[in-house]
This record gives sequence, structure tokens and C-alpha cells, in this order.
Amino acid sequence: MKFIQKISVIGLSVCMLSIVFSSTSMATKIITEEQLNAVNNKNKQEVHDYKNDSAKILALETKTVLIKTVKEDKSLLEQKTKEFEEKMKMEQIAFIEEGLKKATTFQDVEKVKSEAANLLKKEKELFTAESKKYVKTKIDTEKMNLAMISSSYKTVRDDFFTFNKHGFYYYDVDKNELVPNDKVNKTEEVKEFEKKHKEDTKVKDNPINTLILFILLGLLCIIPLFISNSQKNKA
Repeated sequence: MKFIQKISVIGLSVCMLSIVFSSTSMATKIITEEQLNAVNNKNKQEVHDYKNDSAKILALETKTVLIKTVKEDKSLLEQKTKEFEEKMKMEQIAFIEEGLKKATTFQDVEKVKSEAANLLKKEKELFTAESKKYVKTKIDTEKMNLAMISSSYKTVRDDFFTFNKHGFYYYDVDKNELVPNDKVNKTEEVKEFEKKHKEDTKVKDNPINTLILFILLGLLCIIPLFISNSQKNKA
């Protein structure tokens, strides 16, 4: 009886482990499928002559990485620009009013307007030259559950010549979307992944292309001989 109970417990444990492992495998398969679809969709949009659904995932690693993004803070510049415009508006009005008091002819009025415009132009040039110091840089950081993908794919030309290509892709697992490469390519994890899979980028040409080319060249040689022999037979 005890032996039967032990067998039952072992059998139940094996079943539970099988369910856990199969669930994990299914989840991994679903995630990989989503990422593969994302890679295919990106290639369809961006790769010229892309052979539809030809992408294959050669390697995939998922890590939590810290993304640093350098951004420009222009809030101080906006404040200074507003202050400058208000200041110049008041100075322009004061300058024109003072000039018009002394103007006696139409030419004098035009001269005042021209001088006011020149003054505004010079002040704007000076402000633009020093405006760079009002722009501050800040670094935003965010944690990302990032899937790093090494993938091969094919392109097609003239309907039958296929060429093997390679690309690195980065996928935000939490948001279920691809991330632009330039957003993550400075992180150490991504550098390490690309270094590890550098050999993946050395793709080989499709040997079928060479075979097709030889067949076409052979036909170019045989067809003229065939035509020539036909004409001789007719003669």
C-alpha cells in the first residue's frame, strides 16, 4: 500500500513538473513569436526588396538594462527669449518715438524706421550668439526589460536571386514593441551582446545564385549554337 502511495506521489510530482516546464516553454515560444513578428514587420517597412517572413532569430537574450538618454533642457532659453522679446519691443517703441519727435520730413521718418530695424537685427544676432549658454543638458534614466535579438533575413532581386542579410534588433518586453537601436546601443549589455554575436553578421552568399547565373550563361552560349545549327539544317 505504501509502495503504491509513493508511486502516486512520484507520478503526481512528475506531472506537475511537466506542466510547469511546458507552460514555461509555451510562454517563451509566444514571446519569441511576438518578437519575430516585430522583426518581420520592421524589415517590411525599412528593408528594400525584403523577402516576406524570411527573418530567423539566431540568438536572443533578455536582460534588465538601464537606458540613459541625453536631452536638452530649453526651459531657461524659452524664459530668456521671452524676456528679450519684451525688452526689445519696449526699446523699439522708445527709439521710434524719440526719432519721430525730431523728424520733419518723410525721409526722416523712413530713416528712423531703418535705424530701428538695424538695431533690432544687431540685438537679435548678439542674443543668438549667447543663447547656447541657456540650453542645459540633462540625462533621463529608465529601466527596461530588453530582449536583444540577432536575426538573419533575406532579400530578393529579379524574383529569384536571394541574398542573406543580418541585423540586430532590440525589443521592449513590457511594452511589446521594438526599440530604436540608437536608443540602446550605448549600454554595456547591448555592446557585449553585439560583440558576442559578431560572427552572425558575416553572412554567406546564397549558392543558388551562382547556380542560376551559370545556367543563364550556359543558355546564352547554347541558344545561339542551336539557332545556328537549325539554320544550317534548313539550308
